[in-house]
Amino acid sequence: MAKAMSLVKAYTTNQIPFDGGFIISAFFSQNSIYTIYEITAYKNVKDIYQSPEGLTFKTDGNRTHILIEPPTYNQKFQEPVNREAYQAIPYRFSDCTIITGRRQERFMIPEEPIKLHSSFTILKAAGDNFSYTFYTTPDVYIALKKFVSDSLYNDCGINKNDCMLITDQMLETLKKFNIWE
Repeated sequence: MAKAMSLVKAYTTNQIPFDGGFIISAFFSQNSIYTIYEITAYKNVKDIYQSPEGLTFKTDGNRTHILIEPPTYNQKFQEPVNREAYQAIPYRFSDCTIITGRRQERFMIPEEPIKLHSSFTILKAAGDNFSYTFYTTPDVYIALKKFVSDSLYNDCGINKNDCMLITDQMLETLKKFNIWE
């Protein structure tokens, strides 16, 4: 079974897999279900160091996101890339598959990952936010799907059927990650 560990714990105990892995971070709004999940894959890490923003990895990677928008969100018309700093993802509506949930939530899942060149930073998790690292094992995609689905259901209160639709679409994007080639 795929092994997951809190990113902070993995860093402090020197257990981050330098040969490659996945990192899932979640950033929750305090006042609504507005949430951003960030899924990053990397390999062949040259260095990892703590910066004021979080942990910086000196390596290449791929990244995708999941954005959850509550039905009452009043900036629905604004492109995700142009939203306020902690509500933005680097995509336009046309770059995403948009799913409307049973309770009228909107879920945006990018169709293509972005490439991270030379280094990237995983932001510090504060409050309810989290970051977990996943070791690459033969069943890592199953573990990532289950982890995100459980978090959507337990942390955001998303309907189980919607969780499955979201994570199925997420997997389609994850399979396009080319960092492993």
